[in-house]
Amino acid sequence: MNARFMSSVYGWRQYDTVGTAKQFWRGYQSVMLDVAHGDFSVHGHFQGAVMLQRKLDELPDYRLYYGYAKWKNIVDVADLSFGRLPFFAGVGVGTIDGALTTFHTMSNDLRFTAYGGATTPVDLTVKNWGPLKRNLTFGGQFLATAVEDWRFGVSYLNRRRERTGYWTLRADSLFNPTTLYVDPEETREQYASGDISYWLPNVGFRARYDYNIDYSKTQRAQLGLKYYPTECWVLSADYIHRAPRFPFNSFFAVFNIPSSDEVEGGLDYTLMASTRVFVRGALVKYIDDESFRYTVGVANEYASASYRGSSGYAGELNAVSLQGSYALCNRMLIPTLGVSYTSYRLNASAATENTVAAAIGLIARPLQTLSVDVQGQLLNNKVYKNDVRLYAGVNFWISEQLNLFE
Repeated sequence: MNARFMSSVYGWRQYDTVGTAKQFWRGYQSVMLDVAHGDFSVHGHFQGAVMLQRKLDELPDYRLYYGYAKWKNIVDVADLSFGRLPFFAGVGVGTIDGALTTFHTMSNDLRFTAYGGATTPVDLTVKNWGPLKRNLTFGGQFLATAVEDWRFGVSYLNRRRERTGYWTLRADSLFNPTTLYVDPEETREQYASGDISYWLPNVGFRARYDYNIDYSKTQRAQLGLKYYPTECWVLSADYIHRAPRFPFNSFFAVFNIPSSDEVEGGLDYTLMASTRVFVRGALVKYIDDESFRYTVGVANEYASASYRGSSGYAGELNAVSLQGSYALCNRMLIPTLGVSYTSYRLNASAATENTVAAAIGLIARPLQTLSVDVQGQLLNNKVYKNDVRLYAGVNFWISEQLNLFE
């Protein structure tokens, strides 16, 4: 059994009107649990949250991120999971209240995954889901790695989510106002995808294509290449075609938002054993305009610093960030620091806005199974002037061999 208990509190000041503010504190309690015996295991992640200045009619928020049981190696060719579970299968990514099964060969070079169940609420609460035919997610993925250095994948996703009905006023045939209940159709997403990867000792290639079945158009197309001329150098190039991802029957689907094409190149160089210098540049093409973004940075195990910039249609941005941590007293104390400064404007004729954000904290580990995190946060921009926030949390780990079945 492995368990983790996390108790935390987050405090901030909210301004209702100019010069009038209230202090708020919100408490969180999270539990992560994994229990395994042989090929059978149970996994869960639950969180409850409540305002500490709670009103009498306020109820706590409960979220179940996942809670499922898993049975592995069923007659050495299948795995089965059921409950509230996450899935990552090509174009299909999300969480369902249902089941997922994977069939594989003995050598594991051919795999087929299928999943299906109720679409979980967006806020991951536990409540009534409505009719399954309007809140249904299902799909699958086939993976093949039987050919040396190659990986082939084909996947499919079909997801429906019910929209809440509402009462409104509408004009009748005589143009008199009448009350009408509107029951909108559920939103739908339906995608098919294929991907391929090829790796050699110093070259890697990958490609992916996503097709939107509901809109009958290309949702995403991607090509990527990495080249390792030496152990220290890495060269990369990527092309991505993106279309806006709006569910069918969504309100936003009525807008004609065009696709974009992006070409990015990158260079990474490793200094010594743990320090990496990187440079990235990307050109993004729209129908009638374009933008360019670039990043330069350096990172090692203790700190990282970077500069990001953009110009053109996406706006002008210049940002510098620095973050780091350093272990003291045999890792019993770990101070952390993060600072960023951003200057941006929408176009050349707009006013320039500035933002400063900072976070300073300390992680204390008096025991191997216990840690205490404290962090202060500062934000200063056009909307929030000297917004100061505080986070504090306690984490407790348990790992035990229960020996219940001996």
